[in-house]
Amino acid sequence: MPLGKVGNMVKEALTGTIAGAGGVANISIDVVREASVNALKSARSIGTEAGGLARDAVTGAVQAVGDVGGEVGTLVKDSVIGVIEGTGEVATATTTMLHDVVVGAIRGSSDVGAELGTASRNAVEGAIRGGASVGVTAETAVAQVSRGAIEAARDVGGDLGNVARATVSGVIAGVFATGGDITRAARDAARELISSTAAVGGDLAKVARGAVEGAIDTSKEIGISTADASSAVATGAIEAAYDVSDAAGDAVRNAVTGMIRGVKVVASSGESKS
Repeated sequence: MPLGKVGNMVKEALTGTIAGAGGVANISIDVVREASVNALKSARSIGTEAGGLARDAVTGAVQAVGDVGGEVGTLVKDSVIGVIEGTGEVATATTTMLHDVVVGAIRGSSDVGAELGTASRNAVEGAIRGGASVGVTAETAVAQVSRGAIEAARDVGGDLGNVARATVSGVIAGVFATGGDITRAARDAARELISSTAAVGGDLAKVARGAVEGAIDTSKEIGISTADASSAVATGAIEAAYDVSDAAGDAVRNAVTGMIRGVKVVASSGESKS
């Protein structure tokens, strides 16, 4: 999708900064925030368009990095945070805006050939952390952010299982960093990943398995209980799958319980509706 006015302004500003500073390493949250604020202020009306404008802004930021040969995946998080904070200075931040920023970050990453798993994790973590900085709690943001990741992955032809793994990783890392309820967030993320995957006709069992793997990997990384995190994700995925159908629920249950990555995963609930 072509960039709009805001996206082009952010892209041009950051491209100039990169050229003047001698590399993408000098692109920080503050730099992206300033570029976003300046571009958004130029828009005649923000209001209900804030989400779309923020999506355009983050797409421009990601493309600026990719166009000069920078490693997009690792810089997506700072770009997302900067755009959210910048948007929050000129408009009211909402969960819908966070959804749109995640979509823009993943689409922009795809446009420049970035690895979608890394980009998706950083986009989601950035959205959670950026949202917290402008008053949007992780508990209210998780569903929209997770939905945005699946929708963007569908749009660019990405592997939904891989993106689900990355999304749960980003959610857990983001909530850990902002001091939120990791168990609740992980469960809510899994529920939304399954619901959104069902809406786009994806493989529910594959997405659920990826989500649990993401919970295990990230729990080990940050030093929290792998059993608790994986159980929360498995439970949320199973509950959402049974909302789709009994057959879907059974398939997801089989995919997410038992030994996974050396961890015994046990769901705490999630029963057939029959």
